[in-house]
Amino acid sequence: MSTTDLQLDASRISAEIERIAAFLRNHVADAQSVVLGLSGGIDSDLTARIAVKALGVRRVKFFTVLQSGMEDRHLHNARTLAAELGVALAELPLGAWPGALIGALADADPGEGFRKDGFLDVGRAKNSLRTVIYSTYHDRGYVTLGTSNRTEVECGFFVRLGDGIWHLGPIAHLYKTQVYQLARAMGCRDEVIRQPASAGYWQGESDLEDLSYWMVNAAPIGAQRDFSAAEIALANAIHSELSFERLDLGLATIAGGAFSPAAIAQASGLTVPTAERLIHLVAAAKRIKGSILGVQLAPLLNQSS
Repeated sequence: MSTTDLQLDASRISAEIERIAAFLRNHVADAQSVVLGLSGGIDSDLTARIAVKALGVRRVKFFTVLQSGMEDRHLHNARTLAAELGVALAELPLGAWPGALIGALADADPGEGFRKDGFLDVGRAKNSLRTVIYSTYHDRGYVTLGTSNRTEVECGFFVRLGDGIWHLGPIAHLYKTQVYQLARAMGCRDEVIRQPASAGYWQGESDLEDLSYWMVNAAPIGAQRDFSAAEIALANAIHSELSFERLDLGLATIAGGAFSPAAIAQASGLTVPTAERLIHLVAAAKRIKGSILGVQLAPLLNQSS
């Protein structure tokens, strides 16, 4: 895939937005409403805007989770977006819950090695607890909207029973590069577009830095592990060459059936060793986490270009 394949022109962006809106209207019954968690990031921002465009203000529910280590900008972004769209925002103060959950797991299952003093287990619990919220709204009749994009899906960069659970994934067929393009067209604020992409589990977290360590690990990281000085240096080197455009071009080349590190490097601008690590990560992600691109995405995937 070339750079021009990822870069959509204005007419294609407009058509894609309309196609996603139609997808939502076709898959959400007239009597139903949708629920969406706002993280303060670009993915939930875009998904929220298209949901309101497709279904109207009265059929969309927003919530956000107030959690320890949350950067102020994320809460500010969530509140600003909800106010701009005219949708009430339910703010859930669950800051102590993730640590308490991991602490309970550590006490109940000491052999598993849960680390209540570690950032990864507690961070992942922040994601997993969203399942509780979504399932509660679901039993009240809401359709849940996911905010995962294709870059995250193909790298396994999600929590399978956390943000990987949804009824409809409006942007899961879009690479992150394309998410930014649609976000600009939908009027997402510059400060949201410019901020580093992050899951927001801890202060200063960055998606590209996290993915660099996943490539060193050659798989999605499960239990928190310690990295050697050499591995940290390698992760830093990978991080220095990563951008979402390079990552997406590499992923799109793999999705197109090319598994040669040299071919992926040529198409993406990544180095050959990093391209090889990306191949291993994608394969491990499929094996460990499976695909969340289910039947409800078929109309979007089959027509995507």
